[in-house]
Amino acid sequence: MFHTPDTETLRLCSVLASTAFGLVFALVRFGRSIEPQFVHWSASSFLYAAVLVGFEYARGNLVLVGLLLGALAVTNMLIVSGLRSFDGKPPFRGWMLAPVIGCAAVHVLPTWLGGHGPVVSTITHAGDTISVAVSAAITGITLWSSGRREKSRARRIAGLAMLGYLPGYAVTLAAYLFTVPRLNYLALIPTLSDQLLLGVLNLGLLAIPAERAQQRLRDAALRDPLTGVWNRAGFGRYATRLAAPGATVLAIDLDHFKQINDRHGHLAGDNVLIELARLAGDEVESLGGEFGRLGGDEFVAILPASRAANAQACANQIHDACRKVTEGMPEWTTSIGVSQIGANETGFHDALQRADVALYRAKVAGRNKLTA
Repeated sequence: MFHTPDTETLRLCSVLASTAFGLVFALVRFGRSIEPQFVHWSASSFLYAAVLVGFEYARGNLVLVGLLLGALAVTNMLIVSGLRSFDGKPPFRGWMLAPVIGCAAVHVLPTWLGGHGPVVSTITHAGDTISVAVSAAITGITLWSSGRREKSRARRIAGLAMLGYLPGYAVTLAAYLFTVPRLNYLALIPTLSDQLLLGVLNLGLLAIPAERAQQRLRDAALRDPLTGVWNRAGFGRYATRLAAPGATVLAIDLDHFKQINDRHGHLAGDNVLIELARLAGDEVESLGGEFGRLGGDEFVAILPASRAANAQACANQIHDACRKVTEGMPEWTTSIGVSQIGANETGFHDALQRADVALYRAKVAGRNKLTA
């Protein structure tokens, strides 16, 4: 039913597909200087197409084939450099030269050192397969690990596509080691894998920027536009992970906020809110908690249950941070009410109500106080 695949036809399909994706990356990049990763990925696709064409004319030329294998590794490293550029890191690092040099050297050294013969040929073919597989594995692992770290499905998909080439390379290696080579398996099997994996890989790369843009939009909807901390909805979502018995809830209020606005203007009032959010938010974050603004001059924080034994000290630490005087700004103080989630409570809302009551008592007692 199925005949032996035509290597030339497969190669042509890979060349056309890679060229098409190279054009897509280039067109997406055109006029968008803030997304330099597309330059790297476009260059990777175009170079891959050129390498496949080059193999057709390099048969029998030891050095040229070695250079083309090195260029094949470059196509993988360009994917990594594009990802690093997208993440705001220096795109190129010295270690990226290792797989490139390795692919070229592994091809030429056996012949230069051992001459010609069946054993040398087998060693050369096996070395070529392993070195190219290593460069693909580096790229796949980089994509996959960054996808885990950034919680990016697109990165993981692209990483799995790269790692999906490895079984094909394993089959190629076995064919060279345990059979009499009658075909150029390194040309046949990876290009056969291209028909399935090349599109998945490049579509995954294309989806990475769009995925981040969507995530930023989702985060923006959960952030307070003035202070940058969680808004009511964002705090409700992220505080849930800490809402366990023993967790500490703090209701934080800026004292005499209306007077600050009346005396110094609303811009000064906004600056005070921003400074309060920065100081208190940094302290809460250092304690492993979540911090948000409910509206106006009302803020809220939750500290994990692991801090329960030192809840009062942590609350004092946050209150002390809010007492810092910032040069060029009006003097301001805060009142804080503190409560803890009870043993039979599953959320933080009841504890927040108790913290609000404690906050009211702090206000009645003269403000600039912490009440539990």
